[in-house]
Amino acid sequence: MRINEIDQEDADIDWFATDSNGYILHVASGGGILPESVAASQEALLELHQYFLTRPAGGSAEAVQLEVGADESSYPGAARYAQRGLFSFAKARLHERADSRYYVVARPAQPLTVAELPERIAALLQKTWLLGSVADLTTLNVSSIP
Repeated sequence: MRINEIDQEDADIDWFATDSNGYILHVASGGGILPESVAASQEALLELHQYFLTRPAGGSAEAVQLEVGADESSYPGAARYAQRGLFSFAKARLHERADSRYYVVARPAQPLTVAELPERIAALLQKTWLLGSVADLTTLNVSSIP
């Protein structure tokens, strides 16, 4: 089932994508517009969400590199996802639906790649991708993600 625009605006939806190097990113939507590839299937999003939340943490909390100015207590999910190897981004202006800018909150000490995932999860994840590498980004504009 598709995630409609009202649900997108009313909720802080965690979604996932991959980059051209196979790194994985987590994005907390903050009420923003979801890429169509994410909004297209609530079931696929839930499957990815459950997979990453139940994946064992590969690093300790100390290994998570929070960006300057990011408050770990404000974004508990960011540290949790970074411990599992994902780059984590949060919305720059919460509930400003049209604003597609996000900033990195946490980076993994050991990045996870798509090649390390089960085939089904990798296939779901690769529907949402960004050009270039997430490794060096401090900001992200999701309007370019299909």
